[in-house]
Amino acid sequence: MVLIGLDLLGGILTNATNSAKRWYHRQAPGARRARLLFVGAQLLHLAAVGLLVLGGDRGWTLGNTALLLSAAVVVGFTPVHLKRPAAMAGYSAAAVVNLFWLPVPAALAWFAPLFFLKLLMCHLVPEAPLEQRRDV
Repeated sequence: MVLIGLDLLGGILTNATNSAKRWYHRQAPGARRARLLFVGAQLLHLAAVGLLVLGGDRGWTLGNTALLLSAAVVVGFTPVHLKRPAAMAGYSAAAVVNLFWLPVPAALAWFAPLFFLKLLMCHLVPEAPLEQRRDV
């Protein structure tokens, strides 16, 4: 589980950087599809935790798969000025569902919040332009 945690932390930090956001959200044919395919590939990570670590918990795995795919599609097709609030809504929904309807052992309670943070908030939300400001 330590390796999974380190992988998630590395993914959060990497996907949250401006350079990663510029790369994944560049104006290129198929860029939206590539972002959604990246999220889809993460289903293997989700399945590994649900099926191997949680002993084959199909309800947890399928529930989180549905949450991830539905939130990713909503964020992916939302206008750019609404992507951040849409991602936050999906992240909040996933957090609540995982707290109350898809519980896991306390030692794994960190997984779903970090997983959804990485994908919904860090990966699918584009870079916001930095404003020029003067520090006084």
